[in-house]
Amino acid sequence: MNRPIRDNPRSEGAAKPLRLLFSRDPRLRGPVVPAGPHLLSYGIVSDEVSEASYWAHRYREGEASWDLGGPCPVFVALLASRHAPPRGKVAFPGCGHGHDVAYWRAQGYDAVGFDFAVRSADPPIEPLDVFELGARHPHAFDVIVEYTCYCAIDPARRTEYATSLHAALRSGGTLIALLFPVEARADGPPFGIDVAEIPDVLGAGLELVRLETPADSVGPRHGRERLAIFRKP
Repeated sequence: MNRPIRDNPRSEGAAKPLRLLFSRDPRLRGPVVPAGPHLLSYGIVSDEVSEASYWAHRYREGEASWDLGGPCPVFVALLASRHAPPRGKVAFPGCGHGHDVAYWRAQGYDAVGFDFAVRSADPPIEPLDVFELGARHPHAFDVIVEYTCYCAIDPARRTEYATSLHAALRSGGTLIALLFPVEARADGPPFGIDVAEIPDVLGAGLELVRLETPADSVGPRHGRERLAIFRKP
């Protein structure tokens, strides 16, 4: 088996692996409850991030700063490279307006988006809670692409989300994740991500193929993203 190509988290300054503490109890203030071995520090996370109405409101009010208005340049570069996955059925959970869905379809992939705040016929975006993807579409996809959904959900549900993605992926399939923001961000969404949790939480049980800092991130995200590619055994 080839060794995965990955960044060394120790090479980024003097920063040490981070921890996350999290509490849902509104009576508590600040980080108090351990939530994992290498997670960041958060205070109280509002339940509204798990509600479709919250995200629909942000779209209506033009508060969707994560929307690039077109395909992600990191994915454009990926599909033009030798690391592009074979064409097949592709899922985009939490895809928003589906710019990447449309681009991948134009490149010959059978791509479909899922979002509980946005729906569309062209590009195809089905209404669905991302935590139900695996149950609704078990072993259905050759490729799953994660971008700005992992950082938007309640951090306490990241393992649940990862499990749903894995269940929807076929054996031998590929999980492509562009994680942002990989930094010690205390508030959100977007909620900060520790580089160590990318393989250990999102990729738990999968083979890590690549983990790198992409060169093609949009300006404000440059150096703050990690591109991870996993293969399901």
